[in-house]
Amino acid sequence: MPLAYIALGSNLGDRLGQMRQALAHLTGDFGVEILATSSVYQNRAVGMGEAAGDFLNAAAKVGCLLDPVDLLRACLSVEEQLGRVRSGHGWRSRTIDLDLLAYEGVTLNSEQLILPHPRIRERDFVAVPLAELAPELEIEGQRMSQIVADLSCRELTLYPERL
Repeated sequence: MPLAYIALGSNLGDRLGQMRQALAHLTGDFGVEILATSSVYQNRAVGMGEAAGDFLNAAAKVGCLLDPVDLLRACLSVEEQLGRVRSGHGWRSRTIDLDLLAYEGVTLNSEQLILPHPRIRERDFVAVPLAELAPELEIEGQRMSQIVADLSCRELTLYPERL
């Protein structure tokens, strides 16, 4: 069964509860097996202004029989079920955000999906949880442990609860 890594984030409502529900939907509705989850981290809402609430972020290591595009579709379906509203452009607050970060053995650059996710190296709130689950995972020839070591993680704090 191929391995994949999914980032989870939320900054509206019951943030942790929605992240837990997202994992439950992926498991129950799409047959995704949750193999491990990272710690949960809190950070300010990057690029959304002062009024946006803080995000909770985590990552999940999953096994699934879905191909990468179908796994992306499953993530988008779960977002919709949990009330995610997508608007035309710009970053917005959201009940849930699921991003497919990497899929074992797959490099992809299509209109629908880019793997590995193109901004892993820029986002501490994605890189830190992913590195916790897969420190040896290579993104563009660099291990996640090194990517995190090179990032400034000043506004990322460990949240007291886990998924």
